[in-house]
Amino acid sequence: MAMELIGAGGLTVELKQYYDRILLERAIPNFVHRNYGQKRNIPKGQGKSIEIRKMTRITINTTALTEGSPPTETVATFTNVQATISQYGMYSKITDLALLQSYDPVMEEYAENYGEVMGDVLDQVVRDVIAGGTTIQYASTAVTLGAATGVGSGMHLDSAELREAVNTLKRNNIKQVADNKYISIIHPDVTRDLFADPNIVDAFLHAADKGERNPLLSGVLGDYMGIRFVETSNAKIQSSAGLSGADVYNCLLIGRDAYATTELDAQQARLYVQKSGGVTDPLEQYQTVGWKAALAAVILDQNAIVNIKVNSTRSLSA
Repeated sequence: MAMELIGAGGLTVELKQYYDRILLERAIPNFVHRNYGQKRNIPKGQGKSIEIRKMTRITINTTALTEGSPPTETVATFTNVQATISQYGMYSKITDLALLQSYDPVMEEYAENYGEVMGDVLDQVVRDVIAGGTTIQYASTAVTLGAATGVGSGMHLDSAELREAVNTLKRNNIKQVADNKYISIIHPDVTRDLFADPNIVDAFLHAADKGERNPLLSGVLGDYMGIRFVETSNAKIQSSAGLSGADVYNCLLIGRDAYATTELDAQQARLYVQKSGGVTDPLEQYQTVGWKAALAAVILDQNAIVNIKVNSTRSLSA
């Protein structure tokens, strides 16, 4: 009995490749650099710059008073930092046919993708500001060279470097951010090196909570020496900036009120989907989708951020 077969010699046109409409999830970094600073937005109608003022600590006077005579008058001083908003944004055009006839949900994918891109851009804008602080600690013997170009092979982040950075913040009387912890933003490559430090491994082995939450089982760095680690692949890397072309990783240790971010109350970061038209598109043959944000970041206290510049075993010339 003759049968119509699908495939070779049969209904080949009906043999379609299965097409999964659930698109693959995109790999994106953790966006963390905006999370640990003050937030000082600019109200509507108040320009695009903000001045943040602080009274400096009054110098103590241990001289005993002379009976019947007032001491010299003390005059307090103020310091200020300024931040000026900049706008950032991107957009794309999508034709009417692409929207109507594409098998994938084109507009939804663009919107979601741009949402991720917006988060990435704003995260890196803040990162570059706070990584530009002036309190810098160079790993190992590179400290004597006084420049990122002196960081080279084997100069990794370890317990000794962390002790030094914590000591710097404490000597500067910098308070912790939350839960009596300073925040350290580091790259996963640096985390890999920390798990190779026997001092840190011993601390997790003997002092950390036992069970599945222990860093040695979870693979996620726990709290250590008053530091709460936050990992992101968006941590700043100065490619080939070290000795013999070594990559230099910027590991940030942050205290309270170290920096601030500011946005416009009247123009929050958001996505824009516009139906085209008018003289440039009289037949409405395309739509646009994109994002726009206004943002500024500023360091409030240079003493409250320590940037530890290190190399990693995963980097060039490790």
